[in-house]
Amino acid sequence: MKVKMVLFGQHARLLPPGAQGNSTSIDVVEGATVADVLDALGVSPEGRTYVQLNGAREGLAATLRDGDEVRVIVPLGGG
Repeated sequence: MKVKMVLFGQHARLLPPGAQGNSTSIDVVEGATVADVLDALGVSPEGRTYVQLNGAREGLAATLRDGDEVRVIVPLGGG
């Protein structure tokens, strides 16, 4: 099954060759979780502080379905 991955900031460099900008579709096995795909891409534990699944904040244990979109957002500081 296919899942769209969108990585921002320094994480975009972790996308496989052929990615368009900061996103790509990847093949994942049935039953894969958000954590599984982040592990496969090499996203560090510190880089997982804000993850969205289909536009909503989700836990890393959420099971993926065909066509899902996972976004790893880099929080910005400031005030």
